[in-house]
Amino acid sequence: MTNFEEAYQSLNSLQKAAVDHIEQGPLLLIAGPGTGKTQVLSLRIANILKQTDARPDTILALTFTEAAAKNMRERLLTIIGKDAYYVNISTFHSFCRQVIAEHGEYFPLPRESEHLNDLDRYQLFEQLLDELKPEHLRPINDQYYYVNDIIKAISDLKREGISVLQFEEMLRAEEQDLLEFKESSKNKTKIASFEKKVAKNKNLLLLYQAYQDHLRQSLRFDYDDMINFVVDAFSENELLLREYQENLHYFLVDEYQDTNSAQNKLIDLLVSYWEEKEGMADLFAVGDPNQAIYRFQGASVENVLAFTRSYPNATVITLDTAYRCPQNIYDLATQIISYNKLSKLSNSDEKIQLVTKLKSPKGDGEKIKFFKSPSQILEAVAVVEEINKLKKAEVPFAEIAVLYRNHSDANDLIEALEKWGIPYQLSKGNDVLQNQHIDELLILMTLITKIREAQEADLLYRAMTFSWLGLDSAVVMKLGRVAGKIRIDLYDLIGRGLKFINQELKDQEITEEEFNIILAFIDKLKDFSKKDQSLTFNHFFEELISDKGFGFLTFIKNLADGFEQITILNALFAEVKSMLAKDHQLHLESFLSQINVYKNHNIKIQSKNLLNNQDAVFLSTVHSAKGMEWEHVFLINLVDKKWGNKRDNNKIKLPAGIIKNTDISEKERNEDDRRLFYVALSRAKTQLHLSYPEKIIENNQSSDKFPSIFLEELKEIEVNLQKQFLETELKQEILDNVEIHLSRLMSPAPVRSFVNSEREFLNSLVKDFQLSVTALNTYLRDPQEFLENNLLRIPRAKETFMSFGTAVHVSLERFYKLEKQTKEIPKLEFLLKEFGVALQKEILNASDLADQLKHGQEILTSYYNDRLIVPVNVFDVERSFGGGRRIMLGDIQLSGKIDRIDLIDAERGLLAVYDYKTGKPKTRGGIEATSKTYQKDFSERELNLPETIRGPYKRQLIFYKILLGLDRTINPNWQVSEAIFEFVEPKEKGSDKHIAQSYSITDEEVADLKQLIKEVMKEIRSLSFLDTILLK
Repeated sequence: MTNFEEAYQSLNSLQKAAVDHIEQGPLLLIAGPGTGKTQVLSLRIANILKQTDARPDTILALTFTEAAAKNMRERLLTIIGKDAYYVNISTFHSFCRQVIAEHGEYFPLPRESEHLNDLDRYQLFEQLLDELKPEHLRPINDQYYYVNDIIKAISDLKREGISVLQFEEMLRAEEQDLLEFKESSKNKTKIASFEKKVAKNKNLLLLYQAYQDHLRQSLRFDYDDMINFVVDAFSENELLLREYQENLHYFLVDEYQDTNSAQNKLIDLLVSYWEEKEGMADLFAVGDPNQAIYRFQGASVENVLAFTRSYPNATVITLDTAYRCPQNIYDLATQIISYNKLSKLSNSDEKIQLVTKLKSPKGDGEKIKFFKSPSQILEAVAVVEEINKLKKAEVPFAEIAVLYRNHSDANDLIEALEKWGIPYQLSKGNDVLQNQHIDELLILMTLITKIREAQEADLLYRAMTFSWLGLDSAVVMKLGRVAGKIRIDLYDLIGRGLKFINQELKDQEITEEEFNIILAFIDKLKDFSKKDQSLTFNHFFEELISDKGFGFLTFIKNLADGFEQITILNALFAEVKSMLAKDHQLHLESFLSQINVYKNHNIKIQSKNLLNNQDAVFLSTVHSAKGMEWEHVFLINLVDKKWGNKRDNNKIKLPAGIIKNTDISEKERNEDDRRLFYVALSRAKTQLHLSYPEKIIENNQSSDKFPSIFLEELKEIEVNLQKQFLETELKQEILDNVEIHLSRLMSPAPVRSFVNSEREFLNSLVKDFQLSVTALNTYLRDPQEFLENNLLRIPRAKETFMSFGTAVHVSLERFYKLEKQTKEIPKLEFLLKEFGVALQKEILNASDLADQLKHGQEILTSYYNDRLIVPVNVFDVERSFGGGRRIMLGDIQLSGKIDRIDLIDAERGLLAVYDYKTGKPKTRGGIEATSKTYQKDFSERELNLPETIRGPYKRQLIFYKILLGLDRTINPNWQVSEAIFEFVEPKEKGSDKHIAQSYSITDEEVADLKQLIKEVMKEIRSLSFLDTILLK
């Protein structure tokens, strides 16, 4: 029995009906929590390949998150093997990004267009508010009060596919409604409220138009634009749409309840050919309206209604057997969601059952535990104690989750877990700006600017206490004591000299050697204050954290959670590079100013969370827990106003008509929160633990709290609570030992054991690692360098020669794209102009920029006259492999980019690949590494390789032939007959002759490199190379 047959046989009858529904028209599958939707989706894809002659790449599966796409592909791999890599599985945004990348000519996005990040967006709207001064969205006493609401409202409009013009039409209708309301109503309060709503929306229209104009003029776009761009391109360009309709025949949509109007329009366009032709679009949508937690407020049933109205011949299947939770949890969840009025609106439609009583083969499970605690601090202690009990009962930490409404709800819990030494894992990466070590680094940076201005105040003392600076704490304390005693700044005190200081210290003197260390530290601060003015900021940052600077990088690498800390530092460095891309003159002061904008607007710089294979308790908001499950689930802080009865904080209420098929006015006020509560309840495979605190204590103040309305609704449900709930005695246990527990909370936290599990961390990095030839060569040369540069990605500034090479590559890319498009050789002036534009985008100081610009113009002029005046038949330029274009060598994902591919003989399908090299041209001996002269820097591993693949440069050309040979989008009869290095710089200084080294790659060379790739990836995946290196 095959894997598919075995999995198919395990399905129930309704699941089988969904899997077998192929080429029979649209199907909507309503799948509640734990009904096996991912398995059904995966098996349906497998069944399409089994029952039809379809290729894997004719199937498109769209998901809501990257995690869901990854999960589906992994599931599919176990069923159909490597063909799973060729099925198009991606998020909506990833799919649209690929369409734009492959067909840029259809989009209003020049190559240099940039994505607008959160910081840019906040700053732009502050600028627009200052310029436009909209009366109703710019209060005099707090001019940026509405910034968050403006950003959210415009994002909602874009996600629902509402353009500026459509929004303007809606407002005209809204103004007409207001006039009619004034005539029919005598309620002055309601009239004033309606008038205010319309006035705010008119101001919003003004800002929306100005925002879009600014994006267009500045060649920027935001996250929400991407899908609308593709929808518009498909709508306006039939040729483009037809290309995708011809290549994609089967469509699957996961989490359909949360897709927005723009995403639904994209789907409608893709399937329109098949739907119009036969009414038989092979569209398979899976969702559960009761779990709609990301859709526009109140739009829980919108997609279900839209689907059956757009596709009247659609089949609807509602799964009624669920395998995750015990029956008692499903019963509670179903009864809770039945309080929602919108869930009943469509019950007149016989096709649709929105509230389905789910049947669990598990039967009733353990009683649901419920407890209230005197405060949120003791609630955290109670949860931690209960987790300890579960661990003693041999429940793995990884099968325990604590869920909450907001990230801040976990603060007390995290502290308790650390004090109890319990490993935990956050659902999302850390906020970089909340990290203690990053905070210290930013303080040091601030101190450097203050030293320059002689305004260090108390920052100097604070910085000198940082352990990673290695200063003697006793000496620092003595200096601080004297400065405080005589009431002068610490910097001024140090300037008065050792003799003066020791007179004040009397019998606690500082030695000359100790004082010299302090002086050296002060000198280094001053030195970096000067370097900030002379170095580009990326180089300044790199040197600052290095051992040449203050040793911050070495410090965090040697921490117990060093890998995690490096990931956090990388996220900060990524932000540095993003800022530099927009402002090449960025220096320390402007960097810190922008960091303050992040802090003031509570914008997070999120680091990646890669510790996902740990035996650790999972902490998550309920939103982030969607689609996940655990044996034991704790739901904490279930208080009123947090869970239900929340104040409506939506300060800008958009006009009616955003949602087309649902009358949102019919919904009960707590429906959105109740769906979220439903999601939370249905995460537990064995037992639920519900709790709330009677008081919240913060900043030495306490406030009384009441239980959530949903807890009260649970009591109203027609279920025997004595059978289903267990009022835990844990509260009394905690109270009896309250002094012991509070003392433990006050004590230092033990080192968390899980963060020291470096192999677990690296396993998460190598799991989906795509091997490029650069990474391969780095690994062969030095596994240590591979670890730091390719896996950990320790911050490195881009060297000048690399920036120069990038600019040359970009100019040649644009040169050949134009030649391919026009069939004419572009002029030299075009090439030089493109080089100048590209070089200007690189991060270079003024001197380097001038030098590299002059050098580039000289060599490109010479190269153009010698090598570019002969026409060529370009097949592709800068062709990328990996990502959307999957390249698989067995189960190994390969990646790379080829500078240029020419079709040199169309009849025989012969291709030539080109790689441009800047720097001194290589001889054939240098490329092939045929003698010891060229092998002096080789590792032992490289020296022992077969001669066919010993040279790193030669390996590069062979690797490119492998990439093209595995590329399923290229005619399988075509082959690479030549692989050429083009050396852009002349053979000798002053010469106008340029050389190229051409190779015919043999089958033996390809076979040898394939074997090496398999060996290397086996070592990388097993992490066996760690045994030979140390993290330096």
